[in-house]
Amino acid sequence: MNVRPMLGELEVPGIQRIGVTQRRRLVDVPIPGLEGGLTQDLGAEAACLVVEGTLAGDERRDAFLESVRGIYDSGEPADFVADIVTATEIFQVMVVDLAVDEHAGSTDPFAYRLVLRQYVPPPEPPSGPDLGFDGLDDLDAALDLEAGDLFDLMELPELLSVPDLSDPTPPLRGILGEVGDALGNLGDLGSRMDALFGDGS
Repeated sequence: MNVRPMLGELEVPGIQRIGVTQRRRLVDVPIPGLEGGLTQDLGAEAACLVVEGTLAGDERRDAFLESVRGIYDSGEPADFVADIVTATEIFQVMVVDLAVDEHAGSTDPFAYRLVLRQYVPPPEPPSGPDLGFDGLDDLDAALDLEAGDLFDLMELPELLSVPDLSDPTPPLRGILGEVGDALGNLGDLGSRMDALFGDGS
């Protein structure tokens, strides 16, 4: 290895195996009457790296564990450099799995296995419409509301015209009188009809 693998500021020690797995997401879309169907490319998945190694000595083991567990516990992406990621877009990784073992009676009693996942930063959030102010600090200036303006707003209901809903019956009284007169005229009409079509006895 020409380039010593680096995980953040940690020079990964005692490496015995390092590998990269890359996978493209392909979806087969069956088309009736078409042999083989269509294949749709949904892009590449995040690459997965596996680093395995061994160490001898308590001091080397403790220094390695302190560094790598600090990266793991932070939950933040770390820079990664190694020959095996040449010609890839792997610049930062997340530590997704950390396994350590100790074996008695071995010249290298401490063994570790790191699983790293390619970190792809999320896209920038879409920019909203320009509202003419930047942040909540400028909101008061944009609204231009002062204490006097607020008191003016409190007097706004007095400027609105509210209909008088105290007694709605006066308009109805005139209508009821006209209906009574019309019904009275119907009574007179009935008497005239009886006189006209009566048998005269």
